Amino acid sequence: MKAFLLSLSLGYGAFVAAVCSTVLAWPLSYVRSAVFRWLGAVLVPLVLAYVIYSLPVWLGANPSEYFSWAFLIVGAWFLIGFVPSVMVLLILGKCRTKRHA
Repeated sequence: MKAFLLSLSLGYGAFVAAVCSTVLAWPLSYVRSAVFRWLGAVLVPLVLAYVIYSLPVWLGANPSEYFSWAFLIVGAWFLIGFVPSVMVLLILGKCRTKRHA
C-alpha cells in the first residue's frame, strides 16, 4: 500500500481525488439541509486530498519533503476534487427538482 501511495504522481493523485470526491458527492446529494450539503461538498474533497497526500507519511515514509509541498499539492487536488463534487450536486439537485415539480 505504501509503495502504491509513494508512486502517485501529481496527475494520478488528482484523478484519485476527483473520482473519490465524485463518488462521495452522490450520498451528499441526499442531505436535506443545503448548508450541510454544500459544506460537505467543500470538506469531502479537502479531507480526501489531505489524506491521500499524507497517508504515505502516516504509513512510515520519510516526511522531510512532504510538508514543504503540502499546500500546493493538497490545494490542487482539492480543487480538482471540488469541481466534480459540485457538478454532481448541481446535476442531481436539478434532476430532483424537475422530478418533484
